[in-house]
Amino acid sequence: MRKAIGLVVFGCAVLAVSQAGELVSPLSSPPDFRQAAWGMTQAEVLATEAAQPSEIRESSGEIIVRYDSIQLGGLACRVVYIFADDKLVRAKYVFDAEHREPNDFIRDYRAIEPLLHDMYGKPVSERAFWSDDSLQDEPKSYLEQDRASATDILPSDQFAGPSIAAGHLKLYTRWRGDRTKISHGLTGENSRITHQIEFLSVELERLENDVRGASRN
Repeated sequence: MRKAIGLVVFGCAVLAVSQAGELVSPLSSPPDFRQAAWGMTQAEVLATEAAQPSEIRESSGEIIVRYDSIQLGGLACRVVYIFADDKLVRAKYVFDAEHREPNDFIRDYRAIEPLLHDMYGKPVSERAFWSDDSLQDEPKSYLEQDRASATDILPSDQFAGPSIAAGHLKLYTRWRGDRTKISHGLTGENSRITHQIEFLSVELERLENDVRGASRN
């Protein structure tokens, strides 16, 4: 197995420099994450950073590198970098908040949205996906019309957070540029909510799919 040695901390909005460190826009030209670009080897990425990773592991034929103790928009998070065939193909922020009230995750989601909108402009989609209405007062057919956008989901809706935690509701805002796809998501399952921003190389998406597919054969 190829030895994993890479780490890079990436950013997503220059407006958040004071809160999240050195950040860059990855949509049109490199660097894509701090001083790293899509397709860099782990060694090349490592050379851009002084810090050491918190974890390096292999999963589905890829190398996963995690770096802890990052701040974005005033929220604590982890940075995860994914290498396929020794090329940087994907990375994401995974927010670390532990809230007793599920609706507080919606507040976090809405706090991060302006940073992404200010950097990347109008998203290609803003969706609230309803798969189950059992925790709501209204039927699914109504929710899919009246609350079809991520911006329609408010922390003041007492049932929204529990619906996300149960996996009944997923929020996504997405952007796309020449080099990078971005997905800001709030999802849940088994009473656990995941809030993350994922960045994906447009050019290397097929490579990652091929590597993951080969690992299953």
